Amino acid sequence: MQFFGEEDTLLGSLVSSLQPKKTETQKNWGVFAILFMAGLILIIISIPFASFLILNPKPFCLLFSSGSFVILLSMLQIIELKTLFNKISSSAATLLYLVSLIACLYTGMFYMGYFYTLGLLSLQIASLIYLTVSLFPGGKTGMHAAFNLLKNQLKGIFLKKTFLPL
Repeated sequence: MQFFGEEDTLLGSLVSSLQPKKTETQKNWGVFAILFMAGLILIIISIPFASFLILNPKPFCLLFSSGSFVILLSMLQIIELKTLFNKISSSAATLLYLVSLIACLYTGMFYMGYFYTLGLLSLQIASLIYLTVSLFPGGKTGMHAAFNLLKNQLKGIFLKKTFLPL
């Protein structure tokens, strides 16, 4: 099976020409930091538009979705494309992220509604956090442990006769 990062395909040669060559010890931490900060800035700029989601969800959706996509692209600078593709393609969160990204842009552009947009944005945030954390060593194990802890706490709260966590 060929990956996008292999140079014997047309897309692979295009991507490899855009991605700088790096050794195992030399990573592009500077470019990663710039792209990551640009994504964070786009997300921070989108926050004031959240109060206008009912009236006009378009600016918030566009800024937030582009910011989250730039953050994901920044991972290419510290992780090789083949490794990133293998890690991302093995996760259902990637499909969830891409579907929520496209659906969020669609609902934002065509004014589908507040609750659809808000639900898709929360889904996009959760899947982006999962994808970002799972790319680092031990991140996937830590996320699963955190989800299990949260699930057990919620089960304990809601299965009791009282809702007070005493």
